[in-house]
Amino acid sequence: MTLSTYEPATLEIWLTLGLGLTVLSPYYRGFARRLGLRGDEQVLDFGSGSGVCSRHVAARLRHGGHLDCVDISDRWMHVIRRTLSRFDNVGYHRGRITTLALPEAAYDMVVIHFVLHDIPAAERPDVVAALVRRLKPGGRLVLREPQDHGLTLDELDHLMTVAGLRPTSTVAHRVATMSVYDAIYSHRKELQ
Repeated sequence: MTLSTYEPATLEIWLTLGLGLTVLSPYYRGFARRLGLRGDEQVLDFGSGSGVCSRHVAARLRHGGHLDCVDISDRWMHVIRRTLSRFDNVGYHRGRITTLALPEAAYDMVVIHFVLHDIPAAERPDVVAALVRRLKPGGRLVLREPQDHGLTLDELDHLMTVAGLRPTSTVAHRVATMSVYDAIYSHRKELQ
């Protein structure tokens, strides 16, 4: 059974790894640093792809923390297992977040890096709702999305608010040659 109609071409894989593990590595490292992780959190990385960003998150979870990487692509799953092979605190899950058997209310943070804009607009509410169900009360959803790629900041805020999150911080800035949003949303339910 094929879950995805999209699988990356070999050239895309090589370019993503070639740039992501070298020239763009400082940007991914900076993004991971700004997550403010203590190291003991449970983190869900949605749309992990090649793992060029995930590896910096996994490196910050060295005090009992764990990273679960989710992607719909067979090829990306194969690549990310190699990219993150030195980490023993990572789980890999291939499938749609709306149907994966991942525990609910189990994650301190959900990370989305350049993924949501690629999901068809009609599917985004279900995807976001599934991600929010995985967050612990008081948990955070942190994302970076490109500006002007079919997902406006107003739409993003609406999606998150309807799903039960509140905006904590949104910053528009440039990363390399692209304008992006970095946004943090917090679960409306507070920790007990």
